[in-house]
Amino acid sequence: MDKRGIPALWIVAAIAAGTALFAGLSWSLSRGGQVPGHGALVLAAALGTGFAAAILAFAARHVLGHRLADEIAARHLDAERLETALAARAGADAELDHDRRWLSAILRDLGEAVIVASPDHRILLFNERARELLSPCGPVGLQRDLAGLVDVAPIANATPGDHDIEIDLQLSDGRGPFSARIGWVVSPDGVREAYVVSLAVPRSARRAADAPAPRPEFYDFDLARLKPAGGSLGARRLSTLTYVVFDLETTGLDTTNDEIVSIGAVRTLGPRVLESETYSTLVDPGRPIPPASTAIHGIDDRAVAGAPGVVEAVAGFARFAKDAILVAHNAAFDLAFLRRAAAKAGIAADHPPFDTLMLARWLFPDLADHSLDGLAARLELTIERRHSALDDALATAAIFACLLGICERRGIASYDALVESSNMALEIHAAARRFIPEAGR
Repeated sequence: MDKRGIPALWIVAAIAAGTALFAGLSWSLSRGGQVPGHGALVLAAALGTGFAAAILAFAARHVLGHRLADEIAARHLDAERLETALAARAGADAELDHDRRWLSAILRDLGEAVIVASPDHRILLFNERARELLSPCGPVGLQRDLAGLVDVAPIANATPGDHDIEIDLQLSDGRGPFSARIGWVVSPDGVREAYVVSLAVPRSARRAADAPAPRPEFYDFDLARLKPAGGSLGARRLSTLTYVVFDLETTGLDTTNDEIVSIGAVRTLGPRVLESETYSTLVDPGRPIPPASTAIHGIDDRAVAGAPGVVEAVAGFARFAKDAILVAHNAAFDLAFLRRAAAKAGIAADHPPFDTLMLARWLFPDLADHSLDGLAARLELTIERRHSALDDALATAAIFACLLGICERRGIASYDALVESSNMALEIHAAARRFIPEAGR
């Protein structure tokens, strides 16, 4: 019998049983020579109703029990199907990640500049050679507009479906034209899905003649090593702390003899960047600024005329950064200048800042480019301005805010936990440089 028919039969049976019991009791009382009184009728009704309720309860428990068991079995089957689907997806994601790593490794080692872009010229993939070539034209990153970096007209005019089409590529900063090859990725129904541009570029042409090389990474592992705070500060969550993210521009790269020409800094509350709370000043270094350095940061002798000296500027920065945790990118470089200037001003600057470069090396060990631009591309951040102390401090602050969120999601949630991770990244990189002198360059 269909289980769905059981409740109706049992309800009829319960009603019939209750009615029969009520009638039987009434008849029995009346045969005793007494006209059934109100009490007898109430008693009979109560007994009949109670018996009917018992039958209905048994029926409900029996039927609902079957239905609940069926529902649990169905849910269990759904859970097994979901688990199987998730396992298949995880396997597919792992295979895709493996393929990405291989592709990235191949592209990184290619001598040619390679760019993959969508039909509307949004960058989907690029290698280090392409970044070197295009960076003087503007920011290079995923989903950025390639049309702002090169003249895309020859690309748009290339015939879809053809491969290794020869075109002349002109860069937006005037370099070129360069001989390039383009191939379209076309779907079976003829829709352009993407295109690949590759070109061999002499090393001398990868950067515009008037575009200076970026600041090299500076390593002083003893200077950059952090100390755990312990106590209440060490246990504080990273998202509850106050930071000051700073950057310096200098007369050169010699941390012993060169001087500061600009300081920029911004406060952050956990991951919240307070762009209205900044410190920015030019600094008179007390010596001529070399033209090569001016080419990097745009600051010359006329710009710093009348600006505060190093001692006054660093004292102002110390007041701005009071009671905050310092953060910098490639921190050992900035800290070397800051400590020397602080010593002249009689100010203590003995605590190393968190270094976004080392944190990024720890969080993204497979990333080829850990510069501010490389990290911005990896984190899908748009950085509007660069190459002044304040602009670079703001860029670093935005990156640091993202890194904090990643750290907390990975269980690195307290100040001392981040110190431990930072120092571990530092030790790993120091060991790599001892065995491979060119590591990280």
